[in-house]
Amino acid sequence: MLDTHKLITLRAVAEHGSIAAAGRQLGYTRSAVSQQLSALERAAGVPLLIRDGNSVALTTIGRTLVDHTERILVELRAAEAAVGREGELVTGQLRVGVPFREGPPIMSRALSEARAQHPGLEIRLASITDENGCELVRRGDLDVVILSRYGAAHGGPAAGLQEWVLGHDGLRLCVPVEHPLTNGSPHALIDLSDQAWVISPESSLGRLIVQLCLAAGFEPRVVASVDDVATALALVGLGWGITIAPDLTAARPGAAVERIPLAGVDIMRHSILIVRDGEQLAPPIAAVVSAVLAASVGAWPEATAAA
Repeated sequence: MLDTHKLITLRAVAEHGSIAAAGRQLGYTRSAVSQQLSALERAAGVPLLIRDGNSVALTTIGRTLVDHTERILVELRAAEAAVGREGELVTGQLRVGVPFREGPPIMSRALSEARAQHPGLEIRLASITDENGCELVRRGDLDVVILSRYGAAHGGPAAGLQEWVLGHDGLRLCVPVEHPLTNGSPHALIDLSDQAWVISPESSLGRLIVQLCLAAGFEPRVVASVDDVATALALVGLGWGITIAPDLTAARPGAAVERIPLAGVDIMRHSILIVRDGEQLAPPIAAVVSAVLAASVGAWPEATAAA
């Protein structure tokens, strides 16, 4: 019978394209990864890898095994969840990733409600980005993440993941109070070509802002590069420049920021909850998913939570 741990090693090699990179992800030495792969090939009785110097590729059978691995892991997680449902109390530790200072405030309230309902459940929060959240869940480093996705809500969850769209909010132009742009009417991006900008260039939102400006015919003059939206809004309130932010991402207390509609921009920010497929049945994860979904209903101006 094929060993699950060795199949996971094969999957890591398929994703990263090298034995060394797979070892770094799994916390194994290169030698240990090679030994596991050789043992897996012996058990399978056919070659699974095509080795070319420092890089490797999977054979057709190797790719088939990786596809099966995802389904096997989902079933194993579902079986473990079924065992965990035997007790009445929801206990244990749950690792939840959230984009601090980025997401809608309803998320922190939902997690607080889950803690109140299940005092035996220990929730540990970790800071994530929209870019790394899925991978952290898929690798098992986190149990649940809540992140933002701009544009299309569903690209379809990655293999081995389960996701829910919690709600949607629009993007708004954010300017200092009493700025000349606060005249009560929407502004097109081309009208902002001479403005100073505050953005988070490494984030998905920051890259989107740059793309929107370039599409409008100008490159934004960035006067401050920051790490998160809340810091950008704080600097906007101090008069450093303007930015674009989701409607429900709150500015820091005291930040004097005016939010203005953007003409011709109908892109939405979608808040997404993600877990590993099969684990949504485990009591701790099910409790948090239920609390977040319940808190999300009616919390967004455009839509309520949906599976």
